Amino acid sequence: MGAKWQSVKIFTQDDIKRITSNYCTPIGEGGFGVVYKGILDDDCDLVVVKRYIRADLKEEFMEEVNIHSQMGHKNVVRLIGYCIGESTLTLVTEYITKGNLDDILHSSGTSIPLDKRLGIAIGCAEALNYMHSIHSSSDGLVFHGDIKPANILLDDNLTTKVSDFGLSRLLSSGITRYTMTVRGTIDYMDPVYLHKGRLTTKSDVYSFGIVLLELISRQRVRQGDINLIGTFNEAFTNGNDFRKIVDAGIANENSLKILKETGKLAIECLTLDVSKRPRMNEVLGRLQMLKKILKGKAEDTRSILSTHHAWLKNKSPSFLKRNAINYKILLELSNIRKFTTEELNEVTENYSYLLGGDASAKFYKGTLEDNTAVVVRKYLCAGSDEAIISGGVILLSQIFHKNIIKLFGCCLESETLILVYENMTRMRIAIKTAEALEYLHSSATGIIGHGNVAASTILLDNNFLPKLSDFSSACMLIKESETTTGDRLISRVFLERVLNNNPCHYSSMLLKLESDVYKFGGVLLALISREKNIRLDNLVDKFTKAYQTNNSGEVMFDKDITNEEDINVLEDIGRLALKCTILNADEMVMRPTMKEVAEHLNMIRRSWKECPTKEATYVSETESIAVMSAEPRLPNMMRHLFGYRHVSTSDPIRTC
Repeated sequence: MGAKWQSVKIFTQDDIKRITSNYCTPIGEGGFGVVYKGILDDDCDLVVVKRYIRADLKEEFMEEVNIHSQMGHKNVVRLIGYCIGESTLTLVTEYITKGNLDDILHSSGTSIPLDKRLGIAIGCAEALNYMHSIHSSSDGLVFHGDIKPANILLDDNLTTKVSDFGLSRLLSSGITRYTMTVRGTIDYMDPVYLHKGRLTTKSDVYSFGIVLLELISRQRVRQGDINLIGTFNEAFTNGNDFRKIVDAGIANENSLKILKETGKLAIECLTLDVSKRPRMNEVLGRLQMLKKILKGKAEDTRSILSTHHAWLKNKSPSFLKRNAINYKILLELSNIRKFTTEELNEVTENYSYLLGGDASAKFYKGTLEDNTAVVVRKYLCAGSDEAIISGGVILLSQIFHKNIIKLFGCCLESETLILVYENMTRMRIAIKTAEALEYLHSSATGIIGHGNVAASTILLDNNFLPKLSDFSSACMLIKESETTTGDRLISRVFLERVLNNNPCHYSSMLLKLESDVYKFGGVLLALISREKNIRLDNLVDKFTKAYQTNNSGEVMFDKDITNEEDINVLEDIGRLALKCTILNADEMVMRPTMKEVAEHLNMIRRSWKECPTKEATYVSETESIAVMSAEPRLPNMMRHLFGYRHVSTSDPIRTC
């Protein structure tokens, strides 16, 4: 499930200083050096900059870069770039919001349900299984070498991102290597590797076994003289009360069997006989089945393989024939997951959460076994599978880039093609739609009012970028026949001429611009609430009452996105949306323009990215949108076009 093409940048030392604002925000340190938080570009993407103390380890550093750059997997932290300076070596990776598993398990009181813990384990197992598979570009296996909770990062959905490839090694053709220099964290280190220097993927299996024990017990592997491995071994050998050694927060009658099976799996990973340790693909399959049982989706612990054989046996001849025709395509898609219809029913909870769609496909919300939030795209027309896949899906499955949607898998079982993508952030949908409307309202287009802005007219492309559709109600203020080669500037005089020539068209156009702002406010409210089957006016009324009663819109927010650190962002978006939907005629001029809306959303995003937990950094509802006085309709038009509050007759504005 990896990508072949991952773009890795080579930064200069000046680039690194700019990204980190001259190393002003350290967020961690270790024996290797110091870790800093930085901002990569104008999109305010947060990154982690790992600055090494020693610059004389260039060969080892480049081996880390070489290995990490090949790890195009959803459960591996993305490597963005690196820098080889005169005195330092530096890595730049994506920033993962929740921090590491060690801190969350042992230094916080965060409640983590058992299904989420199994999801964390599954995500780590998926990453390791991917590393331990034959890697197409190197014909070798990757030994991570330092699996421990501190190197397992978690995002907002508690999805695993494995990090730190500083001790990783490439095992060509799967051959075991030996080393005289044993490095790593002793508490999580395979004794065979520690004493013999033997590098094998089964050492990662051993370390993963300890992670499993920590996940279900919420205790460190070693606390003084107490060793967690010995405690679990004794419990299984002597029949001690198993419930006493697992985390009381997840131990109950319904979960005890799952916890015991997870503990047994961990002990198998920890056996000193390397040949008897399970492979990661077996570990992954058993964890997936345990999660199915926990959710009531399976009645026994049959292996994933036997389940698959049973599934295949029951398929119709026509299904098998269709997949035989697509056999070549399936080979081309070897690096993404092939979902069964049953699996996608579980992922989407029987397609119960519709996000939207168009004439060709519908989009549904889903969650994978490892807690990854996904969007499932179900095509509506049969018979086009091969054309769609050959036309771009194969390429998309091989590309790994921050601005290109990740394709996680597909399903060719059903009558129509189904694709599984990474989840698209709602903030990005809001900003890109606002920028599209700002463009339509600009002089560059001749000033177009869309007139039909709604969630249903905002389509998502293959990269999940929003695309405005349905221009049936749109109209343009400045027609080509009204412009001349001399009209390179839009000034008060020019607009007065347009107004005098066709006052009715001018008034209609201004209403379109106001309508676009109002309806976009409704889109914002829909994005943060995900209310279904409700009229825009009713949705506005509900939010207005919530803010009047509680000075907050929290009761209306979608529970899936109401993390504590995101509440301020949602509040700010809610207040902005209510400004867009002002209906009182005397206050209508207080509505922001689409230019101001786009700027305000970008400001919220920057504040959110830079300081996601500091309330003081958020832009208030009054900071970016100045109080507007009632003005004649001509300056009102200029307000929509350029965000100007007062326009001087001597203040021409360029169209380009």
